[in-house]
Amino acid sequence: MKLSGLLLPGILASMLLTPAWASIFLSNSAPAQGETIEITYKHKAKNIDAEKEPDVLVFNEHTFKMFPLNEDDSFHCLLAIPADLRPGKYPINIGTESNAITVKEGQFPIQRLTLPKSKDNFIMSPGEEEAMDAAKSVLSDTRLWEGVFKKPCEARTSAKFGLKRIVNGKLLKDYYHSGLDFAGSLGQPIYACADGKVILAHKNFKLHGNVVAIDHGQGVITIYIHMQKIKVQEGEIVKAGEQIGNVGATGRANGPHLHLSLYVNKVATNPMPWFSKTF
Repeated sequence: MKLSGLLLPGILASMLLTPAWASIFLSNSAPAQGETIEITYKHKAKNIDAEKEPDVLVFNEHTFKMFPLNEDDSFHCLLAIPADLRPGKYPINIGTESNAITVKEGQFPIQRLTLPKSKDNFIMSPGEEEAMDAAKSVLSDTRLWEGVFKKPCEARTSAKFGLKRIVNGKLLKDYYHSGLDFAGSLGQPIYACADGKVILAHKNFKLHGNVVAIDHGQGVITIYIHMQKIKVQEGEIVKAGEQIGNVGATGRANGPHLHLSLYVNKVATNPMPWFSKTF
C-alpha cells in the first residue's frame, strides 16, 4: 500500500489494514508458554441481550466459555497457554471472527531431585486422580476475586513453574512443574490467594497428600498441596489471606513445602504474574 507515493512502514500499514470493527481483542498477542492472557470479544451489533452468550472461543482445538463484561455487548475469558504447547502461531476463533497469537518459548529451567524409592513414582490413591480432575474442571459463572492474588505462604519460592526435573538421575519425560513451590517450614501457615469457595479438602492422598482446592470463579482454581493440616471444609467460603492450613510434607514430597497450582480453564498456568497483575 502507498500513500502520497510513499511506502507505508509495516506497523502503520497493518493499522490501516485492520478493520475498525475487529471484535476479538488480546491482552497479549505474543505470550510465552505458561502465561495467562485475557480475550475480549465485542459484538458488532449494539444493544444486544446481555444474557445472550456469544459463540464459544476456540483455541488449540479446545473450546472456552465467554463471560459478560459490564458493557452489554462485550464478553471475555482468560486463556492459559499450556507450558508444553509448541511455540508458533495459533488462531483464535469466535463464531466467524478470528485473531491469532504467537506463542513464545517459556525457557524453563531444569531441577535435580533425589527421592527415596518409595516416592520415586506418580502412583495415586484410588479416586485421587478423579477428585483432582473434577476440581480443576469446575466452571462457575460468578467472578469471586478482586485485584491481585496474595502469596499463599511467607516463604521463598524454591521451585518455579514449568521447570523440568531430573529425579534420581533420570529426566522425567512429558513432565513440567505445574505450579510454584514455597519452602516453608513445617507447620507454617498457608493462606487463600483470593476470595473463593473450597471445592476440595481431602487428607492422605498418596501423591498430593493433604490438599485443598478453591474455586475463584470463571474457571480460575487454586490448589494447595502437601499440607500438614487442613483448616477448611468443602463448601466453605474463604477470603483472600484467610488461613486454610499449614505447610507439610504429605504425599510425594521430599521435605516440608507448599506446592501451589493455579488452573485457568483446566490448564496449569504460572501463578507468579497473578501476584503483581490483575486478571
